[in-house]
Amino acid sequence: MERRLIRPADLVLVLAAAALAAGLLLRQNSQSPGSCVAVIEKNGAEVMRVDLGRITEPEEIDLGGAYRVVLLAEPGQISFLSSDCPDQTCVRSGRLTKAGQAAVCLPARVSVRLEGGSPGADAMTG
Repeated sequence: MERRLIRPADLVLVLAAAALAAGLLLRQNSQSPGSCVAVIEKNGAEVMRVDLGRITEPEEIDLGGAYRVVLLAEPGQISFLSSDCPDQTCVRSGRLTKAGQAAVCLPARVSVRLEGGSPGADAMTG
């Protein structure tokens, strides 16, 4: 008597699980990164909000101050373009593209965080 390793019911279950996983992956990737709003704060007070979904071309935002900070808002993302601060950590922090991400220039007391949309993950490591 020969016994099959994979039965038809097992195959249906595996295909259903694969379809569910693919659907969840597509749903997560289809979230529009431009649905985020960048909240810009200086000295602990909100200075402005920028709807990244409405940006159609790159726009520089000059925040001035003792340490001059310039942000670059682009469709679906924002980043520190330049800063007069000594360590340049804010400039090297990269582009913010997903809700929940934030970047700070401590010497200039400027912070940028993204709100709205769907955060990509609860936590990140590495």
